[in-house]
Amino acid sequence: MNDKIKQIFKISYDTTETADHTIDAVLLGNAIINTANVLKHTDKMLNGEDSTIDLEVQANSEGSFVIEFVTWLNGSGVNPLTLLGFAAVPIGIKSLMDVLGEINSRPVKACVDMGTGISRLVFKDGSEIKADSNIARLVVDRTFRKDLEKVVKAPLEGAKDGKLIFKDANDVQVSSFVEKQVNDFKTPTREVVEEVKEEITNTELRFVKVNFSGSNGWTAQLTNGDNISVKMKDDTFLTRIDENKRVSKGDLFVVKLKTTTIFKTGANPSVSREVIKVERHRAAKEDKLIPDNNDE
Repeated sequence: MNDKIKQIFKISYDTTETADHTIDAVLLGNAIINTANVLKHTDKMLNGEDSTIDLEVQANSEGSFVIEFVTWLNGSGVNPLTLLGFAAVPIGIKSLMDVLGEINSRPVKACVDMGTGISRLVFKDGSEIKADSNIARLVVDRTFRKDLEKVVKAPLEGAKDGKLIFKDANDVQVSSFVEKQVNDFKTPTREVVEEVKEEITNTELRFVKVNFSGSNGWTAQLTNGDNISVKMKDDTFLTRIDENKRVSKGDLFVVKLKTTTIFKTGANPSVSREVIKVERHRAAKEDKLIPDNNDE
């Protein structure tokens, strides 16, 4: 453990049933085992399959039922406790627990990775929220969510005036959840969730098939010779070619290309591409459809 850092956190199950410092043995065992599963799952997702995290349990204090965990974390990796919300997070940063509370048990239709470290979680009602991409991946991971439910929700289910509290090593409260709130941590139903990856790149290409009257029906050739179908989303460029009624097949353009890949369980990924903006036309000055900045 020489290369690891020590961090302590505590989980308090505060109910009328635990007031005498006891808790059901099966619930306790499941809570400890699944806390380990949650942390190890998160650590490997954040820091790679070779990363390891060690977890120990210490004796708890009187009052409600408190489990004290001693973790030994990868000193050079991302801290899974902070990401989960088991430890304090910086002001303005949302933990997994915060995001699950914001979701409020709404079914997720799609998880859209925007390629910036931020993802959009799109719900079936059409609304959406943004979250750290690592958190978003955990939100739609049913194996992880089942383990988390046994840590957070199961021990308080049916308890009178139940409260779940996370504390640091000095017993300072990090976060707390009443029984009504822990319903937010219920495992989602087994439904197909689209995982979507969006990537925007500056790309050189030639247009080999154009549609002077609309955004569909365009084909472009990349510099490696591959032909791809694209949608033209640059209205300014559409206006210019509609006026000129020409695009030379050999002309090279620099564009912002958005590539969207959709992953569904049991199906091959589907890929779509959009030209968001045509930024440059590599042609003689008099032939340019997109003037360079110093030409305007």
